[in-house]
Amino acid sequence: MNIYFKALTCFVLLLISFVSGFYVEHLRFANYKEKVVAEGKVQEQHNKDLIKQQALINQGIKNDYQNKLNSINAMYARMRQSSSGQMPSSTDSTITINGSTYNALSVAQSCALETQKLISLQEWVKERSQ
Repeated sequence: MNIYFKALTCFVLLLISFVSGFYVEHLRFANYKEKVVAEGKVQEQHNKDLIKQQALINQGIKNDYQNKLNSINAMYARMRQSSSGQMPSSTDSTITINGSTYNALSVAQSCALETQKLISLQEWVKERSQ
């Protein structure tokens, strides 16, 4: 009977060790899951903040871009208005490109608009990369 008691005691101790080890690891895993969920929520909030910030940057650049285009168009519209002076207006000047005749003011306006598009695109890329 002594040997059965020792075997039973060893089995009970082994069972207690196994159960306590399992329980400790279960607690560690539960703590790990809580930590991951908390970090995930922090990261989600950070992502939402970045999205809002980028939307504000995009809207600002879009508004600035549109204002600059409007300014260029207004400047060239003023240049097209007939003047009361003795000098011939620059709106009558033409240029020839590849055999086709173009109004110099229209070509200059198109060039100014395209240049502004490129400058605004560069500003947008610069803002997005920060």
